[in-house]
Amino acid sequence: MLCGSTPARRYNALKSTALAAAFVLAAGAAGAAAPADTQRTAWVLAYEGQSSNSFVWDRRAKSLVASRVPATLSGEVLRGIGGPPDPVLVTQRRYLAVSGCVAHSCPDKGFFWIDAGTGIGLGAYYSGGELRLGSNAMQASRIPAPAQLAVTAWLRELEINPVSVQFVSRTGKTTSLPAAHFTPAGHFRPSSTGPSFDCRKASTRMEKAVCANASLSMQDLELGMLVKQVRHGHATVGARDELRALQRRWLQERDARCIPSTDLEACLASQYRAQYERIGNWVPSGRPM
Repeated sequence: MLCGSTPARRYNALKSTALAAAFVLAAGAAGAAAPADTQRTAWVLAYEGQSSNSFVWDRRAKSLVASRVPATLSGEVLRGIGGPPDPVLVTQRRYLAVSGCVAHSCPDKGFFWIDAGTGIGLGAYYSGGELRLGSNAMQASRIPAPAQLAVTAWLRELEINPVSVQFVSRTGKTTSLPAAHFTPAGHFRPSSTGPSFDCRKASTRMEKAVCANASLSMQDLELGMLVKQVRHGHATVGARDELRALQRRWLQERDARCIPSTDLEACLASQYRAQYERIGNWVPSGRPM
């Protein structure tokens, strides 16, 4: 019994002890001891869908990253997620992923993942073909599946295939990991002449017409590149979803207008020119021009 305590206080103390024990067990399953500071981490989920800059500007973010990522890596992770931002992603209402690129050096990328249920975190930094991962509560051989999936999804979004992967432990020990374990699979890379999609999988009349015409193929590639550029220029999930919906509506409208046309190629070329201009001047709803 806890002397001098009310039943409610005794219950809360026992509950806190149980939660702390559960956290240690979870971290042990990951192959390392839990961080000494088991601060609450549920607050991170409030940033779902927002810009990663919003997360980084929260006064709690820096200490959170520093307590979850080894000291030899945490500074690079913070520098990466503190630059030009990506959207904050949350999956299963539990796992949060934050990413961005280094200011004035965007080929260098930063990433931070945390399990808001246990507080276990993982940092990543990509530069020059090398991916460095690190955690104060994981072992290189026991990275939780949700964390590995999040890292791979991040690399897929950026179209990055790391040449080498290094894992940094709490003590600073470095372990090499197979790059293949973090290589996104099945991503199509268009040729320099287009189109943006795989013509081997073309099934509709419109797709086949684009593949058969060099000029249309190039227009399709240029539009796809512009959409990707604009998409990466907006750092909230809402803005990216709105752009995706706009492009899907255009594809439906393009087909509806060009299917009955007696000059399919000319109709498609006109549609591509109009959409390229539309995307080039597009801003999300609620934002001034």
